[in-house]
Amino acid sequence: MDLVEIRDGRLGVALTVRITAVEEDDEGTLTITAEDFFGGYSTAVLYGKQNAGGYVPNWNATPGDANAPLIFEPPAALLSGDLEIWVALSGGANWGGAQVWISSDGSSYAYAGTIPGPATQGTLTAALPSYGGSEPDTTSTLSVDLAQSHGQLLSVSTADAANLATLCYVGGELLAYQTATLATTYHYNPTGLYRGAYGSTIGSHPSGASFARLDQAIGRFPYPSTLVGQTIYLKFPSANLVGGGAQSLASVPAYTYTVTGSGMASVATTVSGSYTGPVTANLVVQRYVFAEIGMFPAGLIGSQGTAGVAAAATTAYGISQNGTTAGTMVFAAGATTATFAMGSATIYVAGDILTLVAPASPDATLANLAWTFVGSH
Repeated sequence: MDLVEIRDGRLGVALTVRITAVEEDDEGTLTITAEDFFGGYSTAVLYGKQNAGGYVPNWNATPGDANAPLIFEPPAALLSGDLEIWVALSGGANWGGAQVWISSDGSSYAYAGTIPGPATQGTLTAALPSYGGSEPDTTSTLSVDLAQSHGQLLSVSTADAANLATLCYVGGELLAYQTATLATTYHYNPTGLYRGAYGSTIGSHPSGASFARLDQAIGRFPYPSTLVGQTIYLKFPSANLVGGGAQSLASVPAYTYTVTGSGMASVATTVSGSYTGPVTANLVVQRYVFAEIGMFPAGLIGSQGTAGVAAAATTAYGISQNGTTAGTMVFAAGATTATFAMGSATIYVAGDILTLVAPASPDATLANLAWTFVGSH
């Protein structure tokens, strides 16, 4: 209801009351009922108030150039098919990520993607020796300085370390650690090292060698196999923490990298063939010329051979490289499935010829052969 002020000049008082009811009788006379209103008791205390605009970030703050990047190619086991270049990148306190532009001639650049935030990267502060014992390496300490990226390393369980959950790059070697001990600000001493992960070469690494933690902050960029052996150019125009202040492509330095194709082993190589009926002595049942490198593992692991009609006696077919025996495909007596032998891994380069040759005294009953030799390139 309404508030009204009632004044009495004789008493010199003024009262504020709240009207609670108004009634009108038959003669039009109004009867008003009111109650005291103690407004002073509920008056809000006056405080200073914040500007209604709130916090306004500096969208145009300069991000600063990215730190020198760590650029490398992962092994095949870390790829799902496409060849990739991986980039670890970071920057100063106001750095919020960067675009990645790639060129094959250093003049015209194509946008490849974005790295949205800093990787945990740095350098070794002490040499890491090579290692030839069983895993884990409990004799060595990996001393790293992460100040450039303001990075952090966390310890994990023995099982997680053995499963390479803390995978890192150190001067070309991939390794994982179990315990990360903080020495001083941004300086860590990881121990319990699992060396040479994913077939990388275990080696000694000097103080100052590049280090990066391989997690989701690493930029991953696929590339075509035609770039293998070529030198490419990469630029990283950065933005600040709120996505503003973007640098121009022309204002940032270019970094060069020579593509090696080290992940190409993820692509399978197969040599398949078949022969109908029994064979004659020393018959060349297959002759295959390679158009690119093919690598076959010792023992020809993963290869398959079958016969429609089993042999009466053990029969061995020779597998040759340019006329020199490299392995065998053997059918035991009564068997329709072959076993394989290859003393060591064999690499066929473009132009090399693989031949499969029947024995000098072939089994007369063994017939209808089919085979697939499995390798990689």
